[in-house]
Amino acid sequence: MKKQCPDWANETNLEFDLMIGNDSDSALSCNLLEDITNGNWKVNYFYDFENFYRHDKTNLPVVGVDMAFSKNVRCFDNHVTKLYPHSPYNKAMINPNLFYDISADKNYYKKYPFSTLILVMAYYDIPLPESEIGKDIVIAVDSSFKGHYTSKKHFKDIHTEWLERMGFIGLIDRLNMNPIDYYYNIQKQFGLNEPIHINDDGLLSSRIDFEGLQTYLNWEIGLPEKKFKLIKECQREGHYLGKKQIPDREKLISLAYTAKDYVSYTHIDLD
Repeated sequence: MKKQCPDWANETNLEFDLMIGNDSDSALSCNLLEDITNGNWKVNYFYDFENFYRHDKTNLPVVGVDMAFSKNVRCFDNHVTKLYPHSPYNKAMINPNLFYDISADKNYYKKYPFSTLILVMAYYDIPLPESEIGKDIVIAVDSSFKGHYTSKKHFKDIHTEWLERMGFIGLIDRLNMNPIDYYYNIQKQFGLNEPIHINDDGLLSSRIDFEGLQTYLNWEIGLPEKKFKLIKECQREGHYLGKKQIPDREKLISLAYTAKDYVSYTHIDLD
């Protein structure tokens, strides 16, 4: 997969602005990227999939983390972003679904089933945490465990194949040892499904238990203590395919097919 990725991902010695999203997957991935790059990549933007916020105006390149930008903007993402195999796509995106030719119309159910965090860990050869709970947290982020527990063997095989492909076969043993409710409890215990938002003081805020998570993860985690200001308002929509027309590509900011027949996107009105 690395051979298919754009070169910018290896420019860890250069300064980039990271854009954090509104969940734990994006936050933990941003924290890890800051660690990998020794602070050369830092969070400077926040995107809640409706509006954009910025801490400081810079001229640095931007890297979106856990978001599928439609145009050629650098980003790590784990969603299906093409409707058809021949659909246009963001060539600056690092996304396993692009590299394995996954599209909503053709083979949606063979999609990459894990978090952006696991994607970042795999790309930069980051080992799993030493503790068993640390491993469980990694697979609980973005509900990456769910495909292992499906009643349909075909889908479980796809889940296992992707774990092998990403170099994390050690997680298979953990999944075999625990029932699915164990991972839902991990999510609840650490607030992994809690959203991130901007509070009245312009600071990022969340009920995610970063302090509790820090005990089990090998890199420094948490939200940046920076004030953010609104810089662009957009429109967010989601609907079943065919219910309404998706805006033209020049109006799209980000887009993901969150089910075979459902699309979520953010756009701007150019009229």
